Amino acid sequence: MTVDVLLPTCNRLPSLILTLSGLSSQDTPALRVVVADQSEEPARRHPVVQALFRVLQARGGDVEYHERPKVHGIAEQRQFLLDRARAGALLYLDDDVLMEPWVIGRMLDTLRGQQCGFVGAFPAGLSFSDDHRPAQETIEFWDGAVRPEAIGPDTPEWNRWQLHRAANLHHVAERLPAGDSRLYKVAWVASCVMYDREKLLEVGGFSFWPRLPRYHSGEEVLVQNLLMRRWGGCGLVPSGTYYAEVPSTVLNDRGGVDGHALDLLQELLDQGGVKNPRDYR
Repeated sequence: MTVDVLLPTCNRLPSLILTLSGLSSQDTPALRVVVADQSEEPARRHPVVQALFRVLQARGGDVEYHERPKVHGIAEQRQFLLDRARAGALLYLDDDVLMEPWVIGRMLDTLRGQQCGFVGAFPAGLSFSDDHRPAQETIEFWDGAVRPEAIGPDTPEWNRWQLHRAANLHHVAERLPAGDSRLYKVAWVASCVMYDREKLLEVGGFSFWPRLPRYHSGEEVLVQNLLMRRWGGCGLVPSGTYYAEVPSTVLNDRGGVDGHALDLLQELLDQGGVKNPRDYR
């Protein structure tokens, strides 16, 4: 199982450079990186981006770059990238995430070993490093193999998303024994998520994108919910990832969204014959 890194980007050149720097220093060499760029000024024209592409190639990897118009939104961007993927493991990486060198290797080992649908390495916002929120730092570790779960917004498990705020996960990692690494249960994971390509295709990928308004959110929340019900999913702590903490570029002019992909969940469950969370109670 090899790795394709699928990287959507839009008008965030400084943080994209940060992200590419982390990619170019991974312990896992020979990465295939596919970039879908919707920036007004294409990022590949910048000499630092060109230099980082050359570093990736010098380490045995490949870079495939696409300039694209901003027409349909982030779910369509993710489907575009999925249509160009070839590897067994796909890392969807946002353009504002720095990874420590071991991250991709550990994610790949986890995906192989657990045979689950996805594994996430959620980034910390270190501007919150002194902001301790004990009520949001509840974590449920996987003891043994990752298993399928059926959860939804009406279940208590949905509150797991609170762990993925500010620097909560970073604070949990600081309390682990030195050198320890654990898998934990999630509601969903954003920004740095490795998927099993065959499993992702089996639930339809992001092909639902035409059903969403131009400005939307929750596309990975929906996909991960479907994957969790069949194969399970998990997060990695420590995650080894850090946010650049720059403004989002997927919002409308009012600074919000016009719809959430999770609104399609019940319809997709009915089409796929996957059980509703209440059937597991």
